[in-house]
Amino acid sequence: MAATSTRADRAPWFPFIAGCFAFFTVMAGATVPTPLYPIYADTYGFSPIIITAIFAMYSAGVIGALLLTGPWSDQIGRKPLLLGGLALAFASGICFVAAQGLPLLLAARFLQGASVGIFTSAATLAVKEMAPESHPRIGAIGSTVANMGGLGMGSVIGGAVAAVAPDPLIFPYLFHLGMVVLATGLLWRAPEPIQTAENPKLRPQGLAVPSEVRGFFVPAAISAFAGFMICGFMGSITPSYLGQVLGFQGDHVAIGTVAGLIFLMSCFGQIAEDRLPEKMVLPIGMGVLTLGIAGITVGLAMVSLWALCAGIVVAGLGHGVAFKGGLSAIGRNSPEGQASAVTASYFTVAYVAISIPVLVVGALRMVIDLTPVSVMYAAASTILAALAFVLIRRRQQ
Repeated sequence: MAATSTRADRAPWFPFIAGCFAFFTVMAGATVPTPLYPIYADTYGFSPIIITAIFAMYSAGVIGALLLTGPWSDQIGRKPLLLGGLALAFASGICFVAAQGLPLLLAARFLQGASVGIFTSAATLAVKEMAPESHPRIGAIGSTVANMGGLGMGSVIGGAVAAVAPDPLIFPYLFHLGMVVLATGLLWRAPEPIQTAENPKLRPQGLAVPSEVRGFFVPAAISAFAGFMICGFMGSITPSYLGQVLGFQGDHVAIGTVAGLIFLMSCFGQIAEDRLPEKMVLPIGMGVLTLGIAGITVGLAMVSLWALCAGIVVAGLGHGVAFKGGLSAIGRNSPEGQASAVTASYFTVAYVAISIPVLVVGALRMVIDLTPVSVMYAAASTILAALAFVLIRRRQQ
C-alpha cells in the first residue's frame, strides 16, 4: 500500500521531467556542432564565410518555424507540435551523420533551427503547464534551465564526445540522436497539458510593435540584439579564436566549454531576474551586459583566456537578466491580444542578431586577421548594449 502511494506521489513529476528533458535535448542539439566547426574547416577546406554561413542557417530555421507554428500549439496541443520538433531534431542529426560536404550541413542546421523554433514557444508553455500543482513556480525555473542550460551544455557535450570518439564528426551526433530518441519516448508517455480546439485553425504568427509598447521594446530589442550578437560570436567565431589565437587547436572540451559558458551564465541570470526589483531589472541587466561585453572586448584584444572568460561570465549574467526582463516588460505592456505578436518580434530580433552580424565577420575575415575583426565585433556589441542602457534609463526618468 505504501509503495502504491509513493508511486502516485511521484506521478505528477513525470510529465514535467519529460517536458524539461525534451526541451533540454532540442536546445542542446543547436550547439553540439559548435566545437566541431574547426574540424569541418580543416576536413573540407571551408573558408570562414562558409563556416559562419553553416552556423547562421540555424537562425533561418528558427525564425521560419517560430513565425509559422508559433500559435499552433494552442490549437492542436503542445505534444503534437513538440513531437514534430523532436522529429526534425532527429532528421537534423541524420543529416549531420551523413554529411560529406556543404549541402547536407546546411540542411542539418536549417532543420536544427526549425526544431528549436517550434520548441521556443510550445515547450516554454508546456513545461510550465506540466509542473506539479504543488510546485507551480518550478515550471518557470525548469523552462529556463532546460532552454539556456541546453544551449550551454550542448557545446560541452559535443566537445567531450569529440575528444574521446574515434570519429569526432559522427559520434557527437549519434550521442545526441540517442538523447532525442529517449526524449521522444518520455514525451510520448506524458499527457497533453491543455485542452485542444475542436476546429483548429493553423495560422502563422504575425509580427507587431504597437506604439503602447515601443518605449520598452526599442531598448529591450537593442539589448537583445547586442547580447545575441555575442552569443552568435561565441557559437561561430570563438572556436576559431581559441584554436588559432589562444593555442587550443584540437582541445574540443576547452572550446566547447568556453563557447557554452555564456548560455550557462545566462541561465543563472534569468533565475536571478525574479529576485530583482521590477523597475531595476532592465537597467541592471543592460548595465551588467555592457560591462561584460566590454570585458570580452578587452580579453580579445589582450589575447587573454582568463580576461575573456571573466567577460563571458559577466556578459552571460547580464544577458539573462536583460533578456528575460525585456520579455517580461513587453508582455506586461503589450495591448490585449497582441502580446504574442510583440513577443515574436522580440525573438525575431534576437535570432537575426545571432546570424547576420557573424556573416559579416566571416566575410571580413577574408581580408582582416581574426584578432582585430573579433575585437571590432565585440566593441560594436558593447556600443549597442550601452545605447540600450542609456535609452532605458531615459525612459525611466
